[in-house]
Amino acid sequence: MVSISLKGPKEQFLIPPTVIPRHPTMRNYIQAWQQPGFIRYFLNSLGLTSATMLFVSIIALFGAYAFTRLNFRGKNLMLTIILFSQMFCLAAIMVPIYKIFGNLGLIDTYMGLIIAYVGFYVPVAIWLLRSFIQSIPNEIEEAAQVDGCTKIQAFWKVGLPLLRPGIGATAAYVFFVTWQEFLFALIFMTSADHRTLPIGILDFVGQYETNWGSLMAASVLISIPVFLMFIFIQKHFIAGLMKGAIKG
Repeated sequence: MVSISLKGPKEQFLIPPTVIPRHPTMRNYIQAWQQPGFIRYFLNSLGLTSATMLFVSIIALFGAYAFTRLNFRGKNLMLTIILFSQMFCLAAIMVPIYKIFGNLGLIDTYMGLIIAYVGFYVPVAIWLLRSFIQSIPNEIEEAAQVDGCTKIQAFWKVGLPLLRPGIGATAAYVFFVTWQEFLFALIFMTSADHRTLPIGILDFVGQYETNWGSLMAASVLISIPVFLMFIFIQKHFIAGLMKGAIKG
C-alpha cells in the first residue's frame, strides 16, 4: 500500500513489480488530500469515532463494575445474553435496525450512527473491562471503605486509577473498530456530506478507471490516526501493574 502510494501511474504496473519505488513521488498524497470532500470525511470519522469511544467506555465501565462487584438476581443470565448478542450476523440485523431508525428519523444523522455503534460495541467492551476489574482485588476497595470512603468513593479514588490500563485498552479497541467500520456507515449515511473515510475513499474507484495511487495514499492517511492512537495508548499496557498492590 505504501509502495504503490509513492509510485507514478506507469511504475504502478511494472512487471515484475518493485517494492521500493524507483522514482518516489508525493503527488498521490497531494491528490488524495485535495480530493473534494476528503477533509470533510476525515472530520466526520474523527468526530464519530471520538464520540463512540467516549460513550462506549463510560457505559461499559459502569456496566462491567456492576457485573463484577455487585450481586443481584439474574446477573449470570444477563451476562450470557450480552455475550449471545454478539453471535448475530450483522447483515441479519441490519434491516430491522434500519427500519427502526427510519421510524425514529435517525437515518443519515450522526446521532443514529453513534447509537448503532454504541449498541454494537458496548457488549464486547463490558466483557473486556469486566476481566480487568476482576484482576483488581476487592480488598483494595474494602480497605478504602474501612478508612471512611463510600463504595462509590472507593471505586472513584482507588479502583478507577488502577483500571486505567483496562480503560485504555477498551477505548483503543473501540477506536480501531469504529474508525474502520464500513457497513453501518454505508447503509445509514446516504448524503455525501455525512460520509466517513472508509466510504469516502470509494470516490477514487470509478466506473471505468481506478486511481490506484491516490486510493493507496488515502488508505495510508486513514491508517495514520490508528497508529498514533496505538502509540498514545500503548503506555497503558504495563505488565505487573497489580503486583504487590495489597502487600504490606
